[in-house]
Amino acid sequence: MSGAAIVGADSAPAPTGRMNCVNPATGETYATVPLTPPASVAGVRAALAEAQPAWAARSVADRIRAVSAFVDGVIDRAEALAAAVSVATGKPAYAAVDEVIGLVASARAMAAAAPEWLADDTSRTCSLMAAGRPTVVRRVPLGIVAMLTPYNFPLTLALGNVLPALIAGNCVMLKVSEVVPGVGLLIEGLLSELADGVLAPLVRVLHGGGDVGAAMVDAARGSPDHVLFIGSVSVGRKVAAAAGAGGVGCTLELGGKDCAIVCADADVPSAVQAVATGAFYHAGQCCIGVERAYVVDTAYDAFVEAMVKHVQQKVTYGYTPATSGGDGDDGQEDAKKADVTYGCATARSQLRTIQAHVDAAVAAGAKVLTGGQADGIFYPPTVLAMPEGSATAASAHPVLCEETFGPVLPIVRVPSAEAAVAAANDTSFGLGGYIFTGDAAPGGAGDRLARQLQTGGVVLNDVFLQAFHTGVPFGGTRSSGRGRIGGREGLLGFTTTQTIVLCAAGGAPDWEFRDSSAKLGMLREVFGRPRA
Repeated sequence: MSGAAIVGADSAPAPTGRMNCVNPATGETYATVPLTPPASVAGVRAALAEAQPAWAARSVADRIRAVSAFVDGVIDRAEALAAAVSVATGKPAYAAVDEVIGLVASARAMAAAAPEWLADDTSRTCSLMAAGRPTVVRRVPLGIVAMLTPYNFPLTLALGNVLPALIAGNCVMLKVSEVVPGVGLLIEGLLSELADGVLAPLVRVLHGGGDVGAAMVDAARGSPDHVLFIGSVSVGRKVAAAAGAGGVGCTLELGGKDCAIVCADADVPSAVQAVATGAFYHAGQCCIGVERAYVVDTAYDAFVEAMVKHVQQKVTYGYTPATSGGDGDDGQEDAKKADVTYGCATARSQLRTIQAHVDAAVAAGAKVLTGGQADGIFYPPTVLAMPEGSATAASAHPVLCEETFGPVLPIVRVPSAEAAVAAANDTSFGLGGYIFTGDAAPGGAGDRLARQLQTGGVVLNDVFLQAFHTGVPFGGTRSSGRGRIGGREGLLGFTTTQTIVLCAAGGAPDWEFRDSSAKLGMLREVFGRPRA
């Protein structure tokens, strides 16, 4: 099916001091949220600062038990949570369920690995002044973490970072994007209701726009110990500047312009299916979505023909809301409806960017093979055959160098895989990339190409797995951000280190002698060339 536009009546203004929660697929207001006054953020931070030392003093095992009990409750409410996410974002039911699965999988993996990752490290040795002294490097929580999370995966990217921060011993100030305020309200309720509310005093959910976010980051008011921001490059740079001005560290995940490289020896049918998933899942609103494809000349015609056919026959859009279950035939009938591939643009303003990129490509000579014009609040799956020379002139085509964040796939013909890598790196972003090749063996041709991509992650012959893999870090380079979320690196990013060196009482400090000849002798004895 291709969805006809579903546009509800404009929502009535929210009452003073509140914000409307609006279903982007219908325009209907389903709740209102109390706005957080920016001036109150300092008080929120102070309350968390009182709670955090006692939480950090609990053992890692105790913290994991509390978080695991919360996750148990999430699983019990999975169907209702998916329905709420569907309403808040306009996602079809299956994609809303994906959010719950992603959250639970990452939390379970983190809970299982955290005891090892957070354990004291007693393996460090020293051959100089501290030789023979027991030494411990321990992981210490940062304190209060301010988190600003986006609208595209609002449940997973919020709680998926809150829970590791808690396991590490921190407290959290959280603001979910004002585009989906209903998810912030949902998370607030979960914290109060699940696991006997034990996590509620440790996480404060704030509601509002950029003024609230600025107050959270501002060291003079919010005074966090660390900031995690997931969102646009422009806002991320402002967050980094504000945090840096206060001496506050930050983790930034700022989006991407991920490519797919289809080599001459790729399996074209499977590559088409994977690339289509990467380009059109959640209406292209994925930071690691496929936003451009470079196809080697000998595979180009077959790939393009198969992609257009796949899109026309398999990729659908519209709104099939998830149901929260319960009695009644209506719910059963809704559950029987087939999900569309993707829903609406969650932020309607994004439609302007998508259309501008497509229009600029067409003006520069691109051919629209399918799609190309907005359908109300939906954007149809769009495939563009880019003009000759695009691979070496990406800066002339916004659709090849700027984040589109929509269901648009520009395809570029290249003479070789090496040319594809060069074109893929011709962007300021560096989040992820995908390579489709018949040689995916470690050390093989695909592996060698992957190591040439200037990105934080690469997947061969599939998409998204660098983010779905619960044991590895996720993040980018260059304009795509800094720091990592997920895996060991993500958990340890919510900590700092403390080194403790244990010296027995009564021992003379053997490093204090001041005789230069003795010191030079020690230098040669300890660090000199090995004797034959």
